[in-house]
Amino acid sequence: MLCYTRSFLQTSDDDCIKYGFDEFDIKGEFINAINSRYNVEYKFGKDFYRKKILLDDENISGLSLFFGRIPLVVLSPGDIKITLGSPADRRRNFDILISQISRVYYDDLKNLNRLLKQKNSLLREHHFSRKYSATEIKDLLDGWNKELIDTGIKIIIRRLNFVKEFQNYMTSNFKNILGDTYKPCISYESELLEDGISESINESFLREKFERAVEMKSELELKRGISLVGPQRDDYLFRMEKQNNTFELKTFASQGEHKTFIVALKLSEYVYLRDKLEIEITGEPLLLLDDLFSELDRNRTQKISWILTDYNQVFLTTTEVGYLQELKKIFGRDNVTSFNIINGTAKAIQ
Repeated sequence: MLCYTRSFLQTSDDDCIKYGFDEFDIKGEFINAINSRYNVEYKFGKDFYRKKILLDDENISGLSLFFGRIPLVVLSPGDIKITLGSPADRRRNFDILISQISRVYYDDLKNLNRLLKQKNSLLREHHFSRKYSATEIKDLLDGWNKELIDTGIKIIIRRLNFVKEFQNYMTSNFKNILGDTYKPCISYESELLEDGISESINESFLREKFERAVEMKSELELKRGISLVGPQRDDYLFRMEKQNNTFELKTFASQGEHKTFIVALKLSEYVYLRDKLEIEITGEPLLLLDDLFSELDRNRTQKISWILTDYNQVFLTTTEVGYLQELKKIFGRDNVTSFNIINGTAKAIQ
């Protein structure tokens, strides 16, 4: 919450307040590679129903100025939604990743959400009240559509460039875990790119496609009262190649293959962030791994544990004491600090 300025579980701030209390206050101190210290505080109370993020006791007014300052990658059991869930789950995962290295992308996403909210409000209002003539509603929607197209094109181009770059990170991390048994593939899917992705895709190409799609869907949008074209409807498709056969992860992968893919994805996100950020300012990313080893066999568990020795600070939870002893052997006892958590209270253990 201190790094993302929100819960990675997508819960509201109100839901994070302990039963019987009216507020919460989280504080943390972070030290980067050049020994600069950040004191971050996250406050939320029912009396003002608004969160406050403070950096070194100064209130942060624009979160885009802070997001990515303390880079973070999280893996939790809920991340099975990335491969098995909806397109929104996949978009959200990669939006968080890209936003940590690009303030421009973060602001473009905020702008897209604002435009969609306003356009959808207009569509719903007209759908129920029919207060505008055909010419009036067209003129009003044309203004919102122009801005949506401008912003949407920038987001799609950034996502396409990201997928092209990130594929190499996935391939490398998959190989570290599974050798050459599997080859992963990530692709970007959009209604505007139904003919496939080629080198000829640029701003003018997307603008033409976007404008045509908006025009074709205009009547349906009016009937349904919602915007039906744009990057808010796009998806990332995950495939794996095994023994020269390619299959879609969501439909055909086993539970273990899903977990391995997600682990490789998160480790790739870490390396991607590390390569793209100014590490001397931010420090290397933090890596939070909740229940990492469930549904993985011993061979994969050991391989992943050895890979983690090349990473920065890692927080890892497990309910298996045997894993803890194994990690101490791999990392070295002096490099592992262990805590036993009982009823919400953490106590250091040997």
